[in-house]
Amino acid sequence: MDEHPDGQASAQQAGFAGVTRKVLERLPLPGNQELMVVEVTYPPGGVAPLHRHPVAGAIYIVEGVAESAYGSDEPRLYRAGETLQDRADSPHTLFRNCDPDHPLRFLTVYVLEPGRSYTLEP
Repeated sequence: MDEHPDGQASAQQAGFAGVTRKVLERLPLPGNQELMVVEVTYPPGGVAPLHRHPVAGAIYIVEGVAESAYGSDEPRLYRAGETLQDRADSPHTLFRNCDPDHPLRFLTVYVLEPGRSYTLEP
């Protein structure tokens, strides 16, 4: 993982071109876990490659419209003010910014082991 100048680790993954992540909170929890809140911004029209998440997480759409699907599920739109869940160890087959002109901004919330990435290549 890359280090930001403020010392926070980035969960930036190869293949996520133009996506920025800013760690807003890291809270140590019992059992060698931490609560992580990250602000993620996708560029206009940005699309994630096929990936998965090692743990379940919550996403809150701050700005824009996202389209998301897991496995063979039908894609669904999520607008600002709505939430969706990342599923643990299930292929995230679609995640994209639906707006070709404006960024998509959302918050992700995960509980995981310190230093572990919440997004993995397939």
